[in-house]
Amino acid sequence: MTGPVNSYLVFVVFTIALLRRLLNVRRFNQQGAFQYGFHIGELNTPQSIISKCKAHDSDPDPDLPMTGFFLPPCIPMTDSTFSLVVSMLNVGGLIGALLAPKFSDRYGRRLTLFGNTGLLFLGSLSMGVANNLYVLLWGRFLAGVGSGIITVLCSTYIAECVPDNLRGIFGVCNQLGIVTGILVAQVMGMFLSTIPGWRYILLTGAVLALVQASLLPFCVESPRYLAAKPGGYNAAKLSLAKLRGSEYVEDEINGWRKDWAEEESEQQQLLENIDEDDTERQPVQPVSLSKSQNVTFFSFLISPMYRKALAILLLLHITQQFSGINAVIFYSTSIMAPIMPQYSDKITVFISLINVTMTLVSGYLMDRLGRRSLFLYSAGIMAGVTVVLAWSMDTNVWPGLSAFAIVGFVAAFAVGLGPIPFLMIPELVDTQAVSSAGSVALATNWIGNFVVSAGFLIVRNALGGGGKVFYVFAIILVIVWYIGYRILPETKGRSVEEVVRSNWAVNHHTEEHSHERLSHDS
Repeated sequence: MTGPVNSYLVFVVFTIALLRRLLNVRRFNQQGAFQYGFHIGELNTPQSIISKCKAHDSDPDPDLPMTGFFLPPCIPMTDSTFSLVVSMLNVGGLIGALLAPKFSDRYGRRLTLFGNTGLLFLGSLSMGVANNLYVLLWGRFLAGVGSGIITVLCSTYIAECVPDNLRGIFGVCNQLGIVTGILVAQVMGMFLSTIPGWRYILLTGAVLALVQASLLPFCVESPRYLAAKPGGYNAAKLSLAKLRGSEYVEDEINGWRKDWAEEESEQQQLLENIDEDDTERQPVQPVSLSKSQNVTFFSFLISPMYRKALAILLLLHITQQFSGINAVIFYSTSIMAPIMPQYSDKITVFISLINVTMTLVSGYLMDRLGRRSLFLYSAGIMAGVTVVLAWSMDTNVWPGLSAFAIVGFVAAFAVGLGPIPFLMIPELVDTQAVSSAGSVALATNWIGNFVVSAGFLIVRNALGGGGKVFYVFAIILVIVWYIGYRILPETKGRSVEEVVRSNWAVNHHTEEHSHERLSHDS
């Protein structure tokens, strides 16, 4: 919805009293996404001090005394074991992503995230006081479960609360929270990669969980979630009135219900018109389209009405992880150490700073160029820069070229492949399927994250070290660019009901119109 609501949202940004209402959406989601980002970056810089009791430029000291509360100064482990610790975040994240729709559809978005703060608190506390490898693994796993739930719910909550024409800029808040969390973790790592400083880094996550738990009671439940429940009209009206700063929200809620009714009728007709031969080969399980019932995880996977949406979501999230971004985020310090050992940790922080800056830029571009164009630009530029990175690491013609290539790689990712996979989940499927769609998409994301984070060092060593592994990422990016060009629709400025009714059609002229819009705005 646009019009008065849009102008009012502009007004509340400049009015302190009403800004608080807007922040009921933004701080809720950014705080959760921030924790996820923090857990991604918390082990990068202090890797050597945690696993070998030494800084990057010093020798280990086996005679270091125990720290407070009889905790060991470090937890000795090999590089492969450390990779396992890193990847446990992804194992837990997969489980959290699968559990998220069950709890969020039953208890609501807000209450589910409130309970989730307990997992995040216990995970961070366990890591911070770990006295052996198994406790560290357990804490990392719990933090992963909590992070998995966050990744499913945060983008959904934002999209269900903001007007259609502002989904892009507000949707980027989710990714902005993630990259800001990574940056803060890595800045802390520069100053606290000591004994026992590394424990303080890991315990910070527990403090963040407590902060989120204290803010959640002041946040409203998703109005779309409430409106989709039987008898939830009045509750949805109250929630939306707080978010819009106006009591006159009946038209917007009635518009949702009208769109749902039209969508239900068209989707039911789609089910009835399924080819009989295809039905004989693979019987279709009927899916209730009533807005009082939720689409289950398995119904979303097998229902023909969501087949194209499923393919698009899988493309987005496979692309995000197999672009190689987390290989750079998790291991940027170790990647740069052989090339520029004296600057490796500083380059890591600078990379995260670029990530935050370009994510802010993507917020400006998202509702101008559109999702489809930014995805194609992002994947294409990353493919080219990845080749430069691989070549520069192998030839070492100029060490600075590798640093510039990594920065360019991260910048291109932050503009498109970073926010778009999360942003488009609630833009491709209706409210009743969005939790299950998010669960499928984020489960795919976490599996890809695990494969890359656990296998990167193994594949790099198998290929003889250097930058050869990045040629693999470049090939993947070229392939997914072509697939994205063929199947990815534009969702900018369109309601989810419009996108579904169009059967997720691709308009290959979208980029041209987006360029005209950007030129006009400039």
